[in-house]
Amino acid sequence: MKKLIAFVCMLLCAANLAAQEREMVPVDWQHIRQEVNDNPQRVKDLVARLSAATLDTTLTYKDRILAFYGQSFLTNDAEETLVMEMNKLARSGEHAKILATAKSILSINPLNLDALISAGIVLTEMAKDSTVQASGAPVEDAKPYFRKAMRIFNTIAATGDGSEAHPFYVTKVSDEYNFMRYYLELWDYDTQSATACCDVFTLSKLSEYYVKPTIYFEITRVYELERMMFQGNGAKSLKEKM
Repeated sequence: MKKLIAFVCMLLCAANLAAQEREMVPVDWQHIRQEVNDNPQRVKDLVARLSAATLDTTLTYKDRILAFYGQSFLTNDAEETLVMEMNKLARSGEHAKILATAKSILSINPLNLDALISAGIVLTEMAKDSTVQASGAPVEDAKPYFRKAMRIFNTIAATGDGSEAHPFYVTKVSDEYNFMRYYLELWDYDTQSATACCDVFTLSKLSEYYVKPTIYFEITRVYELERMMFQGNGAKSLKEKM
């Protein structure tokens, strides 16, 4: 497992240093909500371009941000039940079912980081499984999933620098952990707390990609989705699922 994690990190962390040097583009939630309401097809087109097999290099970071954060308003976490199912399957080690569930999630939200990373990891494990290879079943390349995840990580990285003044913006609690682990190689923290708008982690161990003692994530959209969930069916807080 340690070798697998190291391989995933190698694929995902290659462009971090350059990513952290770019100009910051904070998320304007009001603008994104308005764009989704007024021009939903434009946002869907941007999502399709960001999640395409080959990266559309004409996409600006403003385009990427509108696509990734706008997708949250297009689906309102409609894939979340499947994500919970996939996470349960992950503990069983049923690779084929995990992959099928990840693909179902991506059919709803092609920018879901949990599904992209899970699909990539499962395919990496399957590629090393001699019984799968012997069966003649096609084993897809994991790298396209990791490349798409890297595009999303780069998009999140463009929204801030992790400071209190310029937090990284997320729409899911799980994206905080994925971003820290697979993009910044931050695996250990001492405390986690929440403010009116941010999740704050006090880090116990830093990395070459992040050297500040704390990291802030802006979670306005997380709170909004939690309220919608409670109002809809009284479901558990998103944080309780972690």
